[in-house]
Amino acid sequence: MQLEPGHKIIIFTDMDGTLLDHHTYSWQPATPMLAKLKALNIPVICNTSKTFAEVVDLQQAIELDGPFIVENGAAIYPRVEKGNSHSDYQPMHRLGADRVSVLTLLAELRCQGFKFVGFNDWSTEEIAEHTGLEIKQAEQAGNRHFSEPIIWQDTEAQKTRFLNILNQHDLVGLQGGRYLSIQGLSDKGKALLWLKQYYQSLWNEPVITIALGDSANDIAMLEVADISIWIKSEKAFPKLNKTKQVIYSNGLGPIGWNETLDHILLNYK
Repeated sequence: MQLEPGHKIIIFTDMDGTLLDHHTYSWQPATPMLAKLKALNIPVICNTSKTFAEVVDLQQAIELDGPFIVENGAAIYPRVEKGNSHSDYQPMHRLGADRVSVLTLLAELRCQGFKFVGFNDWSTEEIAEHTGLEIKQAEQAGNRHFSEPIIWQDTEAQKTRFLNILNQHDLVGLQGGRYLSIQGLSDKGKALLWLKQYYQSLWNEPVITIALGDSANDIAMLEVADISIWIKSEKAFPKLNKTKQVIYSNGLGPIGWNETLDHILLNYK
């Protein structure tokens, strides 16, 4: 798909390992492209496994001003203005399960002998130790509403049984860069499509979507986007059913983010 002047474009981006460096969480190498997108009035939508509280702070630090998607497509929130209480905000649209129901089933499965450990088992300090986040960010990461990230500690055969039981209860396990996210039947692709329709109604014209990700939990998002970008990570690129309009970065994380979008938008004014 050739982008032409006048096309309405939306960028959907994963955060950890994509716009943010996997180890340092820095987005600085992507700053030139972020500035260009702002000048072109192209929305950048965070579509991430991170929580509401985490994304609010990141959006304000990066100076993004659109809605955002949290916990692997579980909910879509409007932009939060600086100085406003986070507790005042409700989702524009919710697709995910309630975390209480997720934790209830996980407790039952642990009693059945499945071996795993997750955020609900850890203190804020332990979350910080496992993730490399500062204490404030670790507290925000633990403040989840729709999902539970876990580390699998059992065999692959047990993992298959575990995932099958989740499916029987309308839950899934989505593998991210660090954790297996246990959640409802939501994903980043369904959330992207909802926001695409929202913007098409708002603008009253078609929208071209560009999606960037680095992990298996980004597959649903990249498969429904018009232009899909795999950002290079320390693992092999996951496979997509989609074969057209798929681009692979050479650089890792935000370096690859800047590189690939610069290539795509080279002639876009």
